[in-house]
Amino acid sequence: MEIIISCFLVFAVLVSGFLCLFIGIKDTYKFNQKTKNYVITEGYFKDYTVHSIDKEGTTYKLIYEYEVDGKKYMVSTDYGVEKIPSLNSMRKVKYDPNNYEKAVLVGTNRNNGLIYFGAFFILGGMVFVLIFLQIKGVFDKIKIDVIGTYMGVTFTIIGIGIILFQNGTTSSFIETVKMMGFWIFIPLMFIIVGILLTIKSLFLQKSKMNSDCKK
Repeated sequence: MEIIISCFLVFAVLVSGFLCLFIGIKDTYKFNQKTKNYVITEGYFKDYTVHSIDKEGTTYKLIYEYEVDGKKYMVSTDYGVEKIPSLNSMRKVKYDPNNYEKAVLVGTNRNNGLIYFGAFFILGGMVFVLIFLQIKGVFDKIKIDVIGTYMGVTFTIIGIGIILFQNGTTSSFIETVKMMGFWIFIPLMFIIVGILLTIKSLFLQKSKMNSDCKK
């Protein structure tokens, strides 16, 4: 029964991941097609509204102001953030040349969030699949640490993904670092640990196995 429940949970995580990934990619394609003829301009952060409030805290929708032909317009994020950027911090805006009031923010949007969450669920679910395969001896003849390599690559992808996601909410990497503050060290540690684990699993493990074979 425990095995059946475990398999069901892993299956549910993988299905959820692929579903989020599919919807995110599909909506991103539609979004890009819809805005491909939009004109890019500069927008400046002016205000915010509450997006959601729960036991984990409050998130906010950010409102940016942009100007076309001497007239000012407003556009907001379609997702919530925990931190509020500094006043007048810049971000690129794309607006409809046929209707200046229709605009979107360049960079991170809710579709990107679905893609990142989908990839995270898939990467997490695959760990259990690989562990099961290793127990069954599928990787016995492979001269590298398959689980270690996968975990290393996964940690690296997660770290880079967090930074890219946050970077899509600001105008530059420096602004991203300022906005994240101390928390920037979390994705950086993911990347460092991921790279070191990948190198160890690919090369050190292989060298050790070769030495054992010679003995």
